[in-house]
Amino acid sequence: MRRIKDYSKREWLRNKPLDHFLVQVCNDGLQRFFRALRPKTLERFLLDAASLEGKSIGLVIAYQQPWTIDWLLRMASRHLLDTTLLVFDNSRKKSARIDIERVCREAGVLYLGLPPSPTKHPNRSHGLAMTWVFHNVVKKIRPRMFTYLDHDLIPMEKIEMGRCLGNRPFYGMPNISKWGWSLWAGFCCYDFSVVRDLPLNFLNDFSNGLDTGGRNWSCLYKNFDPARLLLTSAKRTPLRDPLDGAIREMCVVDNSWVHLGGASYRPGFKSDMDFFQRLATAADQGATLTSLIA
Repeated sequence: MRRIKDYSKREWLRNKPLDHFLVQVCNDGLQRFFRALRPKTLERFLLDAASLEGKSIGLVIAYQQPWTIDWLLRMASRHLLDTTLLVFDNSRKKSARIDIERVCREAGVLYLGLPPSPTKHPNRSHGLAMTWVFHNVVKKIRPRMFTYLDHDLIPMEKIEMGRCLGNRPFYGMPNISKWGWSLWAGFCCYDFSVVRDLPLNFLNDFSNGLDTGGRNWSCLYKNFDPARLLLTSAKRTPLRDPLDGAIREMCVVDNSWVHLGGASYRPGFKSDMDFFQRLATAADQGATLTSLIA
């Protein structure tokens, strides 16, 4: 929560500090409840993942979209050179969970269905899932480094996450507000040795103007200057439609990943599916991001 002295007089008159405090208390209660849940398949999953200790792992929080997971895993098998992906299913629909588990099984990727989320709020649900995975899985595996990836973030060039992180404590896209900063939850990489003993909390902190992951400002990010870390960015990039060469702008992250954006909630996502399918087909046939840029 934002420091008391950072609230304006107008915000005090509107009871914003109290509102923010009550929301945080509610969120923390939800998180304590959710973190304590243990699916029956967790023990087997941890046994299967035990060999990943000291290595680089990627953590995909899946939600309702088997198709994006399928494409992500296909491209990761080709382009993600040094990182093993694990899929954690936060879907609300049983049918989606069945399909996503099947996709993972066919791709040879470890899958874990998360406990049912206690909230329908997309930011809160995502943050709860990320926090649960860190404390119940990452801290058990003890990898050298770990990266959270959006379920619709597609690797389209050769990538070594070890080189991306380098000797930094973490790497990703900074979200900077007037009162703090954090990394975008859809692409954030951490040196496990730096954060293993921290009470990481991936819930949002809207009082500080920070989206999912913003609660880590107080325990982690406030100790670092993002300008000194040489973090990455995203940019709108014109891509050629493989069908007719028409130009479509897409969000490209770290010059290597195409972010479809809003696959689980954006109303216009379905209208873009034909274009995404053509991109996927072109990628399956060997196209890279570089070859598709107009």
